Amino acid sequence: MNTQILWLLIKRINYRLYLGFILSLLLFICPTAKAGYVPPKTQKPPSDQSRSGGTRGCSEEKIPLTILAPTTHVGYTASFRPTFVWFLYSPYETDFRIFEFDTNNRLQQLGNPIKLQASKGINKYSLPKSQPELTVGKKYLWQVAIFCPEGGFLVQRAEFVVVQPSSDFTNKLSKTVNGSQRANFYANESLWYDALEEALKLAPNGKLGEVGASLVQSLMQSEKQEGSLQEQQEIQQKFENVKAIVNSQT
Repeated sequence: MNTQILWLLIKRINYRLYLGFILSLLLFICPTAKAGYVPPKTQKPPSDQSRSGGTRGCSEEKIPLTILAPTTHVGYTASFRPTFVWFLYSPYETDFRIFEFDTNNRLQQLGNPIKLQASKGINKYSLPKSQPELTVGKKYLWQVAIFCPEGGFLVQRAEFVVVQPSSDFTNKLSKTVNGSQRANFYANESLWYDALEEALKLAPNGKLGEVGASLVQSLMQSEKQEGSLQEQQEIQQKFENVKAIVNSQT
C-alpha cells in the first residue's frame, strides 16, 4: 500500500515538473508582442539646437508632424545607417537633413538635403549607401520639415549617438530570429532607433503595428518622467500627439 502511494506521489511530481518545463519552453518560444523602451542609464540632455521650430502645425492637420524618437535625452543606435521615423497626417513633401556635431559642438550638415514625397501615416528613411557611414561615439542631429499649403513650416529635430553594443548582446541578438524579441532586445539595451526599425518590419507600410505602438507609448511614458518643468507643456503635447497617432493606427 505504501509503495502504491509513493508511486502516485512520484508520478504527480514528475507531471508537475514536466508541465512546468513545457510552459517555460512555450514562454521562451512564443513571441512577446509588447516591447518597452528602457532609457540609457547615463542620459544626456539634448542641446538647444534640437528644439523644434516653425508653426505649431498646418491648419488642417488634426495631428501635427511628429518624430518618433527620444527628445528629452540623446537617443542611441548601434547602426551606422539608422532608420528615422515620423508621422504625417497628410502626404506632404518632406525635407530631411542630418547633421554632425563637431568638436566645438557646432552643427555640420552631412550631404545635401533630401526631398521625400512622404505619405500619410508612419514614414521612415534610412541613410543610403551613397552616403558615408556614421561613426561610433559621434553625436548627430536629424530633422524633418514640412511646408504648409497656407504658408509657414514645421520642423522637428532629435539628437542621437552611435554606440558600440557589448559582445554579449551581439551574440544573443545573432541567435534571435523572432522580430518582436529582437525589438525587445534592442529596447532593453536603450537602442531606440534599432528597436523601432525591427518593430516596423512586423507592421504594414504606413502603420506602427502592435510592437511599434507599445514602443512609442513606453518612450512617451519615460519622457513624461524625465522632462524639466519648462519642457512639460511640450512633452504633454507630444504625448497627446502620440496617443492620437496610436489610436489612428488601430
